[in-house]
Amino acid sequence: MSITATRLGTSPLTFDWSSLAQVSPLTATPRPTGAPEAWSQLKGRVQSGEIGFYDTPVNDQLSQWTATWEMAAWLRDSGRFTDCLFLGIGGSALGPVALLSALQDKIQDAAIRFHFVQNVDPNEWKSTLEKLAPSRTLVVCVTKSGTTFETLAQFMCALEWLGRERWKSHVVAITDPAKGDLLQFAQNEKIPTLSIAPSIGGRFSVFTPVGLFPLALAGLDGTAFLEGAHLVREACEKQTLEKNPLMILGADLIRHFQDRPIHVCMPYSTRLQLLGDWFVQLWAESLGKDGKGFTAIGALGATDQHSILQLLRDGPDDKVTTFITVDQVEDEVKIPSALKGTPSERLGAFKILEGHSLQELLMTEYRATSLVMTRRGRPHFSIQLDRLDERNLGALMFAYSVMTAFTGTLWGVNPFDQPGVEEGKVYIREALTRQSFSRRETEDENSPVNRLRREPTRPAGSEEL
Repeated sequence: MSITATRLGTSPLTFDWSSLAQVSPLTATPRPTGAPEAWSQLKGRVQSGEIGFYDTPVNDQLSQWTATWEMAAWLRDSGRFTDCLFLGIGGSALGPVALLSALQDKIQDAAIRFHFVQNVDPNEWKSTLEKLAPSRTLVVCVTKSGTTFETLAQFMCALEWLGRERWKSHVVAITDPAKGDLLQFAQNEKIPTLSIAPSIGGRFSVFTPVGLFPLALAGLDGTAFLEGAHLVREACEKQTLEKNPLMILGADLIRHFQDRPIHVCMPYSTRLQLLGDWFVQLWAESLGKDGKGFTAIGALGATDQHSILQLLRDGPDDKVTTFITVDQVEDEVKIPSALKGTPSERLGAFKILEGHSLQELLMTEYRATSLVMTRRGRPHFSIQLDRLDERNLGALMFAYSVMTAFTGTLWGVNPFDQPGVEEGKVYIREALTRQSFSRRETEDENSPVNRLRREPTRPAGSEEL
């Protein structure tokens, strides 16, 4: 009998894919072959230096952890800042947003407050700045390419808001170490800079200053975060592919693709809700190419048992659900006997709940959902964290990154590019360039358009003699 549940090496992650293993695809689709070749191909790209994320837990030049920690400690200890305005979009923001949300209970009350502005929505921009004081705000601008229009537009607005006299002391740029407009600007203005290695793409960049700098600035443990990632990497190096749940899951999910192309990520922890947004980008943007890919959706247990569970159970059989649970919490919060001694103390629902804890109820809700879906033949698998801390999050996010990279490689998809995104950027650049030219033409009094407008109009039918 094959193993369908295991801890991933010495990492704090436990996987259970028994439901996925028991449910067959609706169409006769064989499990993809070539896993050893795919893993060898992926490792070859890592060893050549083309792909860098895999070595961030063991290579400080790639993670930039030492430089990141030193800069964050200097800024944090200076006492100058109460707030951080973090500008980034997509992979430049989703990772740190998920991290700080998950670890918010560990952040000290006196720590710097973070304000992530990911969208070029003028209403959000104005309402965010209204809460902040330029003199007490650190602006962090993150764009791997150094030319992301959304982020640079926000950055230009932030620079004006700060005032030029604060640029050198109140701004940090996180970008490519060798090219890009943001890097050139930072060098021109002598603004502190942290580097994202060219071999690490945006959606895999949470193990670089993109994720590590806000982690350190918030006073959290980046070393433990990288240690969790290292434990997963170590397991991938030592375990055979046949026993590694990341490789098994990747192959099985490909096998179910024709029938079940929708993947629901459903953590049973409110602190992990925003991890779903990070997963959606990682999974969808990495694998959605050449007619392949999965539609990724984020949900939250137990909340969404009251919204999408009915669909998951009885709707179209086109989904695979991932449950993420946390085994231990600092305070399980006992449900008290608040009604004792009152006429209502024997009411059914109150009596059943009495003496349990909120954590116990949450885990019972998860097991109930899992059982409902198992009995209905709806495939799912679970990932259990030991607890919610930096080490566990590093392990979880690295595991997802490795599974994504392997799944794409096994599927014949390059998981590290994004041609559709790049095409959209070209259209945006062309449209903005045309609009800029048209505006300059309108504003220039000597432009042919404005000269023509100033010329007197001859009556219709008149001819010049």
